[in-house]
Amino acid sequence: MPIDNINLSGATVRFEMRSLNAMYEGKLLTDSEIQGHWRQQGLEFPLNFKRASKATGSHLNSEKADAGGHSLRLLRGGEGAPTVILEGGFGESNLATWSRVQGEIANFAQVVSYDRAGLGQSDPGPKPRSAEQIALELHTALLNAGIKPPYVLVGHSLGGYFVRVFGDKYPREVVGMVLIDPSQETFDDWLKAHPEPKEKDAATQIAKAPQGVRDEYASLDSITDQARKTHLPPGIPVTLLTARQDDAISSGARDVWTAKQKEWIEKIPGGRFIAVENSGHFIQLQQPQLVIEVIRQVVNQVR
Repeated sequence: MPIDNINLSGATVRFEMRSLNAMYEGKLLTDSEIQGHWRQQGLEFPLNFKRASKATGSHLNSEKADAGGHSLRLLRGGEGAPTVILEGGFGESNLATWSRVQGEIANFAQVVSYDRAGLGQSDPGPKPRSAEQIALELHTALLNAGIKPPYVLVGHSLGGYFVRVFGDKYPREVVGMVLIDPSQETFDDWLKAHPEPKEKDAATQIAKAPQGVRDEYASLDSITDQARKTHLPPGIPVTLLTARQDDAISSGARDVWTAKQKEWIEKIPGGRFIAVENSGHFIQLQQPQLVIEVIRQVVNQVR
């Protein structure tokens, strides 16, 4: 991924990645360690670097695949069925979202993350950016890249809607699902009746975001409606992890979020619910080993 405007001033290192609308700033503590923060789309989380004697995790390869007249950027590694497909949340690129888990997942299965059309290094796609369109593009790109089913789908945040729609469209190809603090339509209904004070600030930030992010934002209502109508492939293992700490919404709203997610997963035969008490919304970044282990368990159950 291209890095723009890298700058080193004293012990402070700063660089921008315009394709992700992201910025990193950290301080060099020793000649082998940098501590700092990654900022992207109004979100911020710690990101530290340590010099390693050798790389950890399996090697990942970046490639482009045709998704029906435009290309999506894929990042894949590992081998063995089922293939794990990682779907990020609203406006996310796999670079930041899955960086702490994908290499480790590649040690026990083939794993693929990607940038949705208009995000990261993927080409813009047809509008509106509905969940149906996004699922179709992902399916087309996977087949054109020679990445065949069966698939275990992993969706974070809004990506939970996308993987549910994908599973509804291609039920014979999906054999398992992991949802990481996923969007939930009954919570969205509740939020419209009880708007959070920070929502106006978020809308202001999105208005300044890249076109691909704004296109997804414009389709949020239709994405939610399409997810509401989905049915999961019968009999597949489904695990849902919900975060219990999140400064982006009030504690009361977070309790409703958790309750709505629990209500949904309890309707899924054999569905598994995990409340992650010491994590914010990005569980895969804050507690990566938990996410890796849950995915491993679903993959082993399928096998």
